[in-house]
Amino acid sequence: MKNTLRLLQFSLFLSSSALVGCDQKAVSDLIVSRPPTVDASIKRYYVSDALGSDANTGLSASSPLKTITAGQNAALPGDTVFIMNGLYVPATTIQLKKSGTADKYITYKAYPGHTPKFFFSGSLWNAVSINASYIVVDGIEFQGNNQNLTYADAYASFADKQAGGTKNDLYATYNMNGISIGGPATESKFPHHVVIQNCKIHDFPGGGLSAIQTDYITFDRNVVYNNAWYMMYGGSGISILTPFDSDANTGYKNIVRNNICSNNRTTIPWIGITPARLSDGNGIIIDVNVRPYSSTATDKPYKGRTLVENNVSFNNGGSGIHAFDAAHVDIINNTTYNNAQIMVDYAELFANTCNDVKIMNNVIYAKPGGRCNSNNKNTNVTYDYNIYFNGATTVKGANDKVADPQFINLTTDRVTANFSLKSGSPAIDAGTKNIYSATDINRVSRPKGASVDCGAYEVQ
Repeated sequence: MKNTLRLLQFSLFLSSSALVGCDQKAVSDLIVSRPPTVDASIKRYYVSDALGSDANTGLSASSPLKTITAGQNAALPGDTVFIMNGLYVPATTIQLKKSGTADKYITYKAYPGHTPKFFFSGSLWNAVSINASYIVVDGIEFQGNNQNLTYADAYASFADKQAGGTKNDLYATYNMNGISIGGPATESKFPHHVVIQNCKIHDFPGGGLSAIQTDYITFDRNVVYNNAWYMMYGGSGISILTPFDSDANTGYKNIVRNNICSNNRTTIPWIGITPARLSDGNGIIIDVNVRPYSSTATDKPYKGRTLVENNVSFNNGGSGIHAFDAAHVDIINNTTYNNAQIMVDYAELFANTCNDVKIMNNVIYAKPGGRCNSNNKNTNVTYDYNIYFNGATTVKGANDKVADPQFINLTTDRVTANFSLKSGSPAIDAGTKNIYSATDINRVSRPKGASVDCGAYEVQ
């Protein structure tokens, strides 16, 4: 899936039966796509906070609209809304409600060469809310207000709510999510086919990038950090919760790939559990897909398959990556390091209360005294061809190894960390070609040697 347009317009996936036992076959090669549709009616709209006016047509960079909402109002299926340079400070939630079609997504994208940034603060539960289908958000930075909030004030907000308070504006300030797709049954339109790629999502007091009651979600090449610090609802950097089946396909439908997640953590107890206690703050979580969010969502367990590949997740408060109460998940060729900074009992990369999960070709480097993996209440969960280091290993597959993976620059500093492998690393050629990612996090093709390297990076 090297061609971005193809990724945006994927339609069908092979069934999961095509995956099982697919010797010498890359997972990414199993995705079936269609070429982009050429249509002269497709338009490009332009948005500039500094130069634009919503009274303009928005059809040229010299006559842009001012807001992304005006771009949405003008756009039709197949159109692109280009966001130009500037610091955008919306006073309300950006709500994307207009859907594209299966062969014509509506795309909201940074104008080529531009780096637009949206900054959100105040009483908003979500910075960006998506309740539409066939949508792409590409190359935009979204920042929350964490740096201007304090733990003491966030805890006071939690205590007020716990005591029976009703100050929703106050609570929203400390629970604002970054990009939220779908939502509770009373609010959600059950969106599907949504792609979030090449975005930065950071410093939100609530979760970073989440999907609830959705289908066909792709999170690709995003940088997600410093989220979930102050929320009282157990958020994480990236999460997919209680998806629904929009069709009968049992192949890959949800894809979390090539993302970098760091320093997402919770410090406020989760008010939804008794007694209220700290929870989550994970880099990535595939959460509860064996039962619906509510009776109105679906009456059957989710049948689609979820792929988590080529992600780097480090220094988060919870786990680096895990699946909870989930089925039909493949977690392959990921790298995790030094997680469970707040949730000290969480393992680095693991499945918990899961069925039909494959955890293979990963590099899992625990914090000192930490846990590499876990095998709690699992059935038909495979751990194999992984590299473990620096922590306890609860379960070990026949081809798993305990060895220092030898990263090029081992640090928790987001800017300077380099988790690619040194020459001579035991992770090189240590993976299996029975199931693997065809390209690494930098889109380098695999394998370069006798077999696939473990982790998110392939040594060239």
